[in-house]
Amino acid sequence: MSSSDIFIGETIGTAILILLGGGVCAAVTLKRSKARNAGWLAITFGWGFAVLTGAYLAGGVSGAHLNPAVTLGLAIQGGTAWGDVPLYLASQLLGAMIGAVLVYAVYYGQFHAHLTDPEIVGTKSADEGMVDQTAAPKAGPVLGIFSTGPEIRNGVQNVVTEIIATVVLVL
Repeated sequence: MSSSDIFIGETIGTAILILLGGGVCAAVTLKRSKARNAGWLAITFGWGFAVLTGAYLAGGVSGAHLNPAVTLGLAIQGGTAWGDVPLYLASQLLGAMIGAVLVYAVYYGQFHAHLTDPEIVGTKSADEGMVDQTAAPKAGPVLGIFSTGPEIRNGVQNVVTEIIATVVLVL
């Protein structure tokens, strides 16, 4: 497989993965969305479809790693040449950024409406409400569209949970 195949496949596949996955999270989270409060099942099926679509699009072109952890795991096992790893990682990063920008562009009006609603953010601006969860606690879930975090913030418990989850994933 050529370098251009890897670049195109991983960039497009990862962009589609993030566009569809982040899109379903935005649809379920944002106040003006018709899918608002559709629940975890909608998010689960949406992300499943996102992975399926990204893998289907990139599978025949680049192998559909779509994730740096998959690329590194395959390289360690000898399934991917170490010389190709930087290209895979750069392509995945670029694709993820493109996908996130597209989610933000598609839902821009809804992000703005959600984050300027006084009921949600109080007196904060949209930018302040998106990053300052302590001053605008109801705006915090918007961060979940682009990132994850623990529901219960307890340093020791969160570290133990991460260790257990990592062990399970490594097995």
